Amino acid sequence: MASLNNVLDSIERHLDFPRSRSAGIARRLQEADLMPIGAPGVSPELDEDNVLDLVIALACDVTLHEAPDAVRSYHQMTPGGTSLVDALSAIPNAPIAVSILVEDARSSVGDARASKIEVSCNWRAVAIHRPIGAVKRFSQPGVHCAHWQTNGHHKSITINVVALADALDELFGE
Repeated sequence: MASLNNVLDSIERHLDFPRSRSAGIARRLQEADLMPIGAPGVSPELDEDNVLDLVIALACDVTLHEAPDAVRSYHQMTPGGTSLVDALSAIPNAPIAVSILVEDARSSVGDARASKIEVSCNWRAVAIHRPIGAVKRFSQPGVHCAHWQTNGHHKSITINVVALADALDELFGE
């Protein structure tokens, strides 16, 4: 477990998301019961999943009040937008796939440290880019991730997995 203050500092140091913005997003996630609040005089203790949710919310580049919905959407994303009703439990959703990738990067497994996570800012989608060119896309069930979801532009933020892994190593040890 890591204190919220340490998490905010590590995210700013490794991922360059400003602490002021991270603190606001974290507060909104706490208000929505998506992140622990702590107690009077006691800083909230976050686990690795809480940190990943915060980073995804920051990468979504949404307004403060939209951050909880962005995280809830992230938790529902499936591979290619496929419905996982009656599917094998071994098929990971977006949070599980990202967690596995980051854990592999922390352990220096394969090419995980050279991978990237692309978070869509104006769509609800996440893509994991491997250095060999393979891309695994996740979106809301029923939404085809390879098709444009709007007539306008597409904006996304790409996170280096090595930076995210280093932040988690700093917070939770290797």
